[in-house]
Parts: sequence; structure tokens; C-alpha cells
Amino acid sequence: MSNRLSRRDFHRLACAGASIPLLGSQIGWSAERKDAANRDVIVVVFQRGAMDGLNAVIPYTENQYYSRRPTIAVAAPETGAEASIGLNEQFALNPALAPFKPLYDAGELAIVHAAGLTTPSRSHFDAQDFMERAWLEQGSVFDGWLNRYVASLEASTATFRAVGMGTAVSRSLSGPAPVVGMSSIEDFGIVSASQRSDGLKGLLAQTFDGESFVDSTGTRAFAAVDELATSAAITAEPANGAVYPDGAFGQRLRDLAALIKSDLGVEVATVDIGGWDTHNNQTAELNPLLTELAEGLSAFRTDLGPSMARVTVVTMTEFGRRAYENGSQGTDHGRGSAMFVLGGGVVGGQVYADWPTLADAALDNGDLAVTTDYRAVLAELLSKRGGISDFSSIFPGFEGNATSGVFV
Repeated sequence: MSNRLSRRDFHRLACAGASIPLLGSQIGWSAERKDAANRDVIVVVFQRGAMDGLNAVIPYTENQYYSRRPTIAVAAPETGAEASIGLNEQFALNPALAPFKPLYDAGELAIVHAAGLTTPSRSHFDAQDFMERAWLEQGSVFDGWLNRYVASLEASTATFRAVGMGTAVSRSLSGPAPVVGMSSIEDFGIVSASQRSDGLKGLLAQTFDGESFVDSTGTRAFAAVDELATSAAITAEPANGAVYPDGAFGQRLRDLAALIKSDLGVEVATVDIGGWDTHNNQTAELNPLLTELAEGLSAFRTDLGPSMARVTVVTMTEFGRRAYENGSQGTDHGRGSAMFVLGGGVVGGQVYADWPTLADAALDNGDLAVTTDYRAVLAELLSKRGGISDFSSIFPGFEGNATSGVFV
């Protein structure tokens, strides 16, 4: 009886309890990692579900904010135990974002408010799709903006150059450029519940011996597993007293920090945090998520220590929430929201906003208007941190100007 597995055997084994790493379509691999410790790293955190930017970064001087949200508005600074945390004479942080305040005061964190898609959409699926492709309509462009950015960089042999942390590679990373996806370092491997696990892994490796796309991807998957298994990331612990929050978001940030500290050549990474669709009982749902976000990114910054100088984090969400609370003490799908930027190259300690106000005439069909195209923020980020001067291939159809002064 042959020891080789047929394709049918492989798929049956995969469905029966074996799993292999998620790999992008042209992943390259090599032990070479020249100057890995000097590469700038861009980390994109996607807040899936649409974060309420108005209750995260509060325009506390506007009476309309309080009149439109009589039960869920966050109190102005210095007005009690649950008051917001003042940032400047116009904006304040939700107290659940308290871990962000020291980073803001240190000039490492900045906020871009009233930002988002310039194409109106209240569909989570469509808005996330538009935002991650950076193509604000259906069809024509199918790969992600981050994948196009990776493709524009100088060639690299680093297997883990672009990493998607999560159960699937994000749409923004999808495309022909090399990508690795992982849920966690611990689970990145060939996993099987069978007692014949070692033997089955060997048989699986033998299956990928041809010249097809499937064969080359399978071979590279095994190579990626081997490379990670011999890296320092396997045993890396949080440094500098960093304490990550419990849950998938904290664990994935911790693993990403380990990959970066282990000089595996990471230059681009994505991490998701979901649950932001706060239609009901918003305060009880939103505040724990804000705390998880702030604690996670604060721990990430602490963990990386001096290495954070070459790491820049930017957050995105598909849209904000309506200016008015609904009848369930929540908020429905809206337009403008807020982006947080943290780390290397950030001109922090500021809230950047072409603020439209919440006056009746300024609202966009009942929503906070989008006055800063999110692509303008990303364009400046890629210009200052990625050395990109021509954005036509990364942001096709974008005719605006990059923001100025958010990054150096």
C-alpha cells in the first residue's frame, strides 16, 4: 500500500481535524532577514462593527452632543466620577480609553476625527469592503490596499513580511503579494487530533511535490511553520512589564509583538477587534471594547519598548454612528468616526479635525459628516513611513491630498 496521499485524501484529512497555516498566494521564504530590525512596520487595527467616534472622542463643548444623546452622552471633563478625560478645549476621551491618555500626553498618540469613507454606506459588508480595497465602488479592483502597498515595496525574502493576525487574512491584505495568516503563534502549524499526527504530517508534506500553485503554496506553508518553530518568537514573553488584556485581541497583539521583536522581517500587519455595532444599551457594550482596545495597544507599545519607534499603528472602522441615540439607548449606523494613530513617526498629543460640528445644518443626513477621507491619512502614513510618493496604484481613484503634519 502506498504511503502517498491523494488530493482527495488530503482534503478529507483537512476536514477531519488537521489544519494548515493560512498563506497568501505567492508567499516567498528564506532564512535571510537582512536589516530586519531596521524596517518600519505598519500595523492596521480594524474595529469591525462601526465604532461610535462621538462617544469615544467626545466634542464636549457642543450642546447638540448632549441634546441629541440625553441618556448615553459622556459627561464633560471634571464633572464627576464618570466624566470624560480632557484632551484640549474641544475634545475629551471616553474614560474607558484612559490608557490612551499617557500616550497622548507623551506625544505618541494622535486622533483624527470626523474621518471615514467619502462614499456613503450603512452596510457593514459594503463599507468594510470599500475601505479595505480602497476602491469606493463595486467591481474593477479586487485586491486590498495593503497588499498593493506590499507589492510596491522593494523585494524581500522575509516569510513574515506581511502578517494577518486572525482567523482569516483580512481583505486589505488579500491579493498576489506574499502574506501569512495566523490566529496565534501557538496554533501556527500542522494540527491534527489523530494519534498518528507525526506520520500524517510527513505524508502531507509529500503531497506537495509538483509544480502547481497548490503544490508551491503547500511547500511554502511547511517552510513557514519550520521557520517560526526555530525563531525566538516561540518563547518570547511580554517585555517591560507589559500586561495584555484577556481575549483574542490582546493575544494577537502579544503574538505580533513577539514576531516583531524576533526580527522575522515584519513590515505590515493587521489585527481585528470586533463587536462595535452598538444598537442597544450602548454604554454597557461600548465601554468594555474601548478599554480592551486601549489596554491592548498600550501593552503593545510597552512591550515593544524602543522598537516602537519603527512601528506605527493606525485604527480604522467602517463608519461611525448617528448623532442621535435611538430608542434602545444605542446608536444606529452613521458616517464619520475617529481614527487613532500611535507610535513611530506620529505627531501626537493632538486631535486633528476639520470639525463639521453637530449643528443641524452641518449633519450629513443625521450623521457626523466625513470631512477627512481615511485614505488621506493612510496616504500620509505610507508617504512618511513607507516612502511612497505615487499613490495611484495603492489608492486608485483617490484624487484628494494626503493629510499634512499627522506624521513625520
